[in-house]
Amino acid sequence: MKKWKAVAALLCLGLFLTACSSENASDGEQEQVVQDIEIEVPADEDDTPDEDVQQEADVDGQEESTAESDLDEGKEEIVVLDPGHSSVVAEGMEPLGPGSSEQKSADTSGTSGTSTGLPEYELTLRVSQKLKSELENRGYTVILTRDTNDVPVSCVQRAETANNAGADAFVRIHANGSEDSSVQGAMTICITPDNPFYPEMYTQSRALSDAIINELSAATGCENDGVWETDSMSGNNWSEVPATIVEMGYMTNPAEDELMATDEYQNKLAQGIANGIDAYFGY
Repeated sequence: MKKWKAVAALLCLGLFLTACSSENASDGEQEQVVQDIEIEVPADEDDTPDEDVQQEADVDGQEESTAESDLDEGKEEIVVLDPGHSSVVAEGMEPLGPGSSEQKSADTSGTSGTSTGLPEYELTLRVSQKLKSELENRGYTVILTRDTNDVPVSCVQRAETANNAGADAFVRIHANGSEDSSVQGAMTICITPDNPFYPEMYTQSRALSDAIINELSAATGCENDGVWETDSMSGNNWSEVPATIVEMGYMTNPAEDELMATDEYQNKLAQGIANGIDAYFGY
C-alpha cells in the first residue's frame, strides 16, 4: 500500500471515531477515550529510490568531487624568466655587483647560430615564451624581463625585476658559444659560496642550478656539463633571490645550433627547465 493510501485510511478512521464520540456525548453517555492506533504500512516498491537514479546521483557526486580536486588553485611561487640579450643593446657600464668598483658592460649582443644565423636574443625569447606558458599551465606566476626583441635591458635591470617581484626563482635563459665548433652540451651557472655580494643566496642558487641542468639534460638527451660556479656574472651578483643562468647549448656547434632552432627541441628545453623548477620547489 502506498503512503498516501495509508494516510487516507487514518483520516477516515479519525472522522468515524470523532462522529461516534460526538453522538455519545450528546446522548449524555460517558465519553469514550480512543486509544492511539498504530497501523503498520508495508513497504511499497514504488516508495524506494529508483536504482538507476541513485546510481546516477552517486556518479554525479563522484564527478563533482573529482572535478573539484582537479582544479589547480595555482602555486604560490613567482618565477622571473630572463631571455638573454636583445636586438637593442643596453649601453654603458654597470658595477659587477652592489658597491663594486669593477665595471662591466650593461649588456652585449650575444652570439648567433653558425649554421642557422639565428641570433641568441631571438632563440632565448622563443624558449622563454614557451617556458612561460608551460610554467603558467603548472600554476606558477611568471614574469618576463622582456617580451620583445627591440627593447634594451641591462643586467642590473633584469636582476631588479626579480628583486622587485619578490621572485622565488630567477632563471636566465642563454645559449653558449665557443671558438671550438666541436664543443657541445648544456650547463647552468650560479654564484660561488664566497660571493662578495649575496653569499646567502649560494645554497638555493646551487640547488636551483642542479635541478634545472639535470632535468633539462634528461628531457633533451643533450650532454650535461653540470654547474659552473662563478662570481663574474653581474646579473647573478645583483640578484637578491635564487638565480641561475641556463646555457641551453652551443650555437657555434652546427648540430646543436640547428637542433635548438626547431620548435620540437625548444619545447623539450622548456619542458626540461620546467621540470627542474618543479624539482627545485619539491613538486
